[in-house]
Amino acid sequence: MAEYQRRRQLYAAERGDRSRRVAVVAAVGAAGAGALAGFLCGLGGLPAVRVAQAAVLGALVVLGAFAIRYYRVPPEIEAWRLDAEAERRTARSLDRLGRAGYTVLHDRQLADSAGNIDHLVIGPSGAWVIETDTHGGPIRQNPAGVWAGKVPLRAMLGLVAWMGEEATSQLVAELPAGWQLEAQSVVAFARAEVPDGLALVDGVLLLPVAGVADYILAAGVVLRPIDVALLVDVAQRVLPGYEVAGPQSWPTRSRLRGMLRR
Repeated sequence: MAEYQRRRQLYAAERGDRSRRVAVVAAVGAAGAGALAGFLCGLGGLPAVRVAQAAVLGALVVLGAFAIRYYRVPPEIEAWRLDAEAERRTARSLDRLGRAGYTVLHDRQLADSAGNIDHLVIGPSGAWVIETDTHGGPIRQNPAGVWAGKVPLRAMLGLVAWMGEEATSQLVAELPAGWQLEAQSVVAFARAEVPDGLALVDGVLLLPVAGVADYILAAGVVLRPIDVALLVDVAQRVLPGYEVAGPQSWPTRSRLRGMLRR
């Protein structure tokens, strides 16, 4: 969610930087198109009224084309928006865990990493690192790996597994000596169908969004309330919220394009 907001801000800043230039180019283009349309209609011997109408129509067409291009949201930003909506859906499904003694932390940063954890759930059944995925199609596994429809998921599952291991390492480093903890990595699928509602691949749980909270609640009790409170306190310090900084004053176009290529 935070990543979408950041990229949306950068896109808006870039559009603001070039708004004056776009307005000038659009005005010149519209005037040129109107003049050309009027000239051609005049050569055809049309009445003056028709010539004027053609000129206005030509100018409006060019202005409309510029407006569509200027206000159109790039496909990359739209994809991030869909991901953000899926994350909000997962967040809503996790809300009810609060009544059972769980704390849900959203958009948490991992130290020394550009990645972020979508949702970190801490409660009686332990710690859970949850990543929302928006791929469609049924989830299937074959000798070549795990797939969502025709999309391979091996790289994504490897990243989520690493995030769980890294979160565990960073939390344990700040906990009192003797603490044993292993955050469970989970991929919550917003669209894809998970066979039998559950799969475990390379230590990563694959669950539909609607089934994540139920699975966490049914996982048993491994932490006392005092342990949960301590772990939440450590997590809030070690894994801070992913902050969305406003756009800076220096030119944003090259920065935005560089980020979208990541």
